[in-house]
Amino acid sequence: MTFRTKKKYDSSSRLFTLLISGLIFVLLTAVRNNELFYSLDKRCSGSIYRTKTFSNPVMLLFSRLGSGFFTVPLGVMLYFSYKRSNEMYKSKSILLNVIGIRVLNFLFKQLFKRKPPEWERLVEASKYGYPSAHTMNAAAFYSLLLFLTGLWKRVWAGWIYALFILMIGLSRVKLGIHYIADIVAGLAAGLFVHVLSMIPAHRKG
Repeated sequence: MTFRTKKKYDSSSRLFTLLISGLIFVLLTAVRNNELFYSLDKRCSGSIYRTKTFSNPVMLLFSRLGSGFFTVPLGVMLYFSYKRSNEMYKSKSILLNVIGIRVLNFLFKQLFKRKPPEWERLVEASKYGYPSAHTMNAAAFYSLLLFLTGLWKRVWAGWIYALFILMIGLSRVKLGIHYIADIVAGLAAGLFVHVLSMIPAHRKG
């Protein structure tokens, strides 16, 4: 594959990811309060919440790994590390990613104001649940790390990443914080932010 062909392929992949993730988010937003969809979402989410397959301490660990209290300090360290090594395009991508997630999720929650499940919460959380901030944060931030480190080229890393993000999403349902729809919407929005935050890195390439 020539450089020009590869660059065209990468651009098409990024555009495809933006379109698909954006479409999924829009569709979920449109049907989230539909009576039939909400009933199904609540029933499936309740099954995960009540399952004994995953212990609460394990779910709490995954939940914290998706929290901004973990990723923001890590992002700040990486930002200054890349800046000192004169990899400014990477530091800019980190900055766009970390700030973009916080701003966009706050705006979404204030705009949609979807109430979280009425089950007993096992951890403290915000009063609005759509989309899941932890899932959105994890999908955007860890996707960017996968790209910046070059691990996205490794099949094993891709599988570990996918399982890791899945467990973070499931942890939020298991802990009584979110419905499944909140998780999927957070994943879609996170991938959308991830692709946008890679713009400085792709310009460098």
